[in-house]
Amino acid sequence: MDTLDCDFLVLGSGAAGLYAAWQAAALGRVILVTDGALASGSSYWAQGGIAAVTTDDDTLEAHVADTLAAGRGLCDRAAVELLVAEGAAAVRALIAAGMPFDRQADGRLRRGLEGGHSHHRILHALGVQTGKALVDFLIERIRDCATVTVVEHGFAHRLLRDAAGDCAGARIHRRDTGGSLIVRSPATILATGGYSALFERTTNPPGALGVGLGLAYDAGARCIDLEFVQFHPTAFYEREGRTFLISEALRGAGATLVNEAGERFLADAPGAELAPRDAVAAAITAEIGRQHQPYVGLDLRHLDPAMLEQSFGFIMAAIAERGIDARREPVPVAPAAHYCIGGVATDRHGATDVPGLYAAGEVAVTGVHGANRLASNSLLECLVFGHRAVAHAAERDRPRRVAVEPGHALVVDPARRDRFMRRRRELAALMMRHVGLERERAGLEAALTAIEAARAESSPIAGVPEYFSSLDRHIHGLAGAIARAALARNVSVGVHRRRDTRAGAAARGRAAFASVTS
Repeated sequence: MDTLDCDFLVLGSGAAGLYAAWQAAALGRVILVTDGALASGSSYWAQGGIAAVTTDDDTLEAHVADTLAAGRGLCDRAAVELLVAEGAAAVRALIAAGMPFDRQADGRLRRGLEGGHSHHRILHALGVQTGKALVDFLIERIRDCATVTVVEHGFAHRLLRDAAGDCAGARIHRRDTGGSLIVRSPATILATGGYSALFERTTNPPGALGVGLGLAYDAGARCIDLEFVQFHPTAFYEREGRTFLISEALRGAGATLVNEAGERFLADAPGAELAPRDAVAAAITAEIGRQHQPYVGLDLRHLDPAMLEQSFGFIMAAIAERGIDARREPVPVAPAAHYCIGGVATDRHGATDVPGLYAAGEVAVTGVHGANRLASNSLLECLVFGHRAVAHAAERDRPRRVAVEPGHALVVDPARRDRFMRRRRELAALMMRHVGLERERAGLEAALTAIEAARAESSPIAGVPEYFSSLDRHIHGLAGAIARAALARNVSVGVHRRRDTRAGAAARGRAAFASVTS
């Protein structure tokens, strides 16, 4: 078993992890560990842009107000003010460093409008492939940093603790070699993403299972607000369940939503198609309930084909590949699990309850999203809190290297894979049916009973952490915690919608769960 030492250990290679590693590179030795290849996280697939105040006709106050309104009363205002002010500065720094945001013919930045925003402030790159452009840009910078070591195909399965209880690094399983690696570090930054892949219809890659929450929970950190799962209103609908995101930038450009009769059903609603995501997703779900088809139509027929090809070519090609001619018929769409607002509780520096352990990006709860995330604030959060975590960690007194605590290396039994994949599919269908966009007590209780029974059927190897059995217990434990949190918050607020209770805002939820290593 190899042992490496560094000043900053970053787990995850989405926007938050890459940005944190880039910021830390000038401050010490960095080891960046990613579960797959460098460009394999959810950020790479992000179509939404980065919301930032970059013009004189927009204001920080307006962006703050839009974020608070979308959050339905549960945002931390001070955290939102940090996000908006420091986010604008971070975006300006990215531009100065060469980030290739889209520009108009005259060289000015192209600024889009998305749901819940009062101003055109959304910056895109490569049309609607902003996540890919940002990740590629950051990877190029990382590869130029001599102080950064990248470990690809490394699965972190336990965080290390020192005698005082501080986080002191992580145990890593090397998927490529089958070997084990110990990384010792006084600062560990979790940037492992969310858990939307627990749901049958999702815009996320298959690895979005919330493993980082399990790591943090095992180490003593709190995980909160797990019931808040944002469903993107417009994911392409296919009966097989396969889907991909259709950016709301299309609605910002004038696309409308129509029912099976071809009637626009949001024209008279506040904000129409550009209301915050929770409202649009709920309206689509209600409309689907009134018709025979399990989807509504995104109507692009009145939009300029040249504009669609120039700004949304990636999406238009994906639609055409599935046999839809968007120039002649509406595109079938329905909500899909997209972003997890719940996660590991942090302060405004990204610090968790465990000294030396930080969280940034979708895995973290910083308070900036409240009960519903404003469009294109997620990449902004990655930049701001990735930087803040590094800055705070750099100021801590750094303990001496710790002795590696006893423990087993992770083993992988390929014979267990098929059973895990079947149980995972069954769980995803259950979550979609009972813990999806609309919930009620009877369904949540039924889901929780089924989840707990399934978890009891897990078959770990006594005394030895095995990958598939551990991951099976983790996903059922986390799914159960989501269902319990949804039961506990007995009002509808933001993305948490209870059919059987009134609207309102209850206290922030707290839900523990049995984790990936248990």
